[in-house]
Amino acid sequence: MTSQLDLICQSAQRRARRCRHCAMLATLPRVSARPRVGSNPSTTSRARATAARASSSSSSRRRVGDVDVVDGRRLVDSDAASSPPSRVVSSVLGAVASASLALALSACPGPALAEAGQKPPPVRDMPGGCTIEALDLFKDTRAKFSLEVGTGALPEAILDLGGCDYSGADLDGKVLSGAIMSGANFEGAIFTGGEASRAKAVGTNFRGSVLRGTNFYEVSFAGADLRGADFDNAILTNARFGRDGGGNWAQLDGVNWEGALLSSSDAQRACENPTVDDYGRAILGCR
Repeated sequence: MTSQLDLICQSAQRRARRCRHCAMLATLPRVSARPRVGSNPSTTSRARATAARASSSSSSRRRVGDVDVVDGRRLVDSDAASSPPSRVVSSVLGAVASASLALALSACPGPALAEAGQKPPPVRDMPGGCTIEALDLFKDTRAKFSLEVGTGALPEAILDLGGCDYSGADLDGKVLSGAIMSGANFEGAIFTGGEASRAKAVGTNFRGSVLRGTNFYEVSFAGADLRGADFDNAILTNARFGRDGGGNWAQLDGVNWEGALLSSSDAQRACENPTVDDYGRAILGCR
């Protein structure tokens, strides 16, 4: 049975082949787009330049630097006209193609969940349902490519936890980067030292959860219930704590912000939420 990561591999391999094809084209000899003096630009191919040299064997011909001059006309050699930057680009493309192929061939098998280019079903609909083990699906891909997964550019690795109940669970060190956590229940869960960058946590229940030292970079907590959550030493850069589509603010009463890593602009944005208590406003430096 074709595995999910096999499908990801196949998709990556197709992209790598296209990249390698571009690199091969880039390394082919280029015909100078620079016309001979007195000629039409469309007659500047190597074949025409070679024919011109052959027909001028009895004419006056001399060499000036890298340019042949025949009867006062300059014949530009396409190899000499190739610029060093084009050769550098060719080398870079070749290296990218090789690296892409190596990455595509290095993945390991996983469960068969969706066709290549398609989003897998929600975890609750998978065999076994919302287990702790299910959180490890595609974790290596999500950890390395959270931007692609979070934006939907790599749908094969999306982890949809909507409707799952992980209340009170021990999730220490789990990788939830790029995961769809909207509608899931993490009340009282212990999620410390984990990765959840670019996850979507709109309307998610994190009430009373311990989230110390976890990376929540660019996570949307719009409308989430975070009352009493502990963000000590958590990364909250570019995280959002605003309103969801229904106009509901994220609930931030009793949140421990002490030690959380966020910029002053991030803090002021969180301060716009009217549910931040006085202690939170003091820690965040709300104006």
